[in-house]
Amino acid sequence: MSSVRDVLHNEGVVLLAAGEHPYSAAEIDEVIALCLKLPGDTGVGDENRLGVGRILVDPVDIARGERGYAPAEVEAPEIAGEILAIVASEKAMAFWAGCFGQETVTVRRAQTNFLHQGHEVGWHDDHEANPEYRFSIVIGLSDDYTGGDFVARPAPEDERRLRVDRGDVLVAKAELQHAVSTVESGRRISLVLFTA
Repeated sequence: MSSVRDVLHNEGVVLLAAGEHPYSAAEIDEVIALCLKLPGDTGVGDENRLGVGRILVDPVDIARGERGYAPAEVEAPEIAGEILAIVASEKAMAFWAGCFGQETVTVRRAQTNFLHQGHEVGWHDDHEANPEYRFSIVIGLSDDYTGGDFVARPAPEDERRLRVDRGDVLVAKAELQHAVSTVESGRRISLVLFTA
């Protein structure tokens, strides 16, 4: 955990493979099955072309309000609750608290992102939605796609491309500038936890 904390502190982003994070292969499979049952909307704004399955909505979403969008809603609360029971379990939150050097970690917002061919997410940081966010946890739920790299800018002259496959978990500081490159083929699915 201290090495994850050190990489996050020094670089702002870290990619963890299966066995390096708190989710088992069976839990990932269950999360995928549940996420595929979620209704998806069209995302937020022209710069983000993706479908979003809402799992947990943060009442403080500055970016959504500034863009003139109505508050988001969880459309399938029973499914969302089952997903949260896995990804935000006591065991998982204790693991992330250790990685982040925090006493506790709270999930403020959670959603599944569905990016199809031609979809992308523009440059942003997660503080735009809520300055209280500390870290984002991106759980990869598919690997049958090309393109769709997580692109991070830890510094203006330092751009990194990371592929988040099924079972991988990417963790980034909320202030990190990042985007998702255009999906060239297939469908990129991920579950994102925004934490404080």
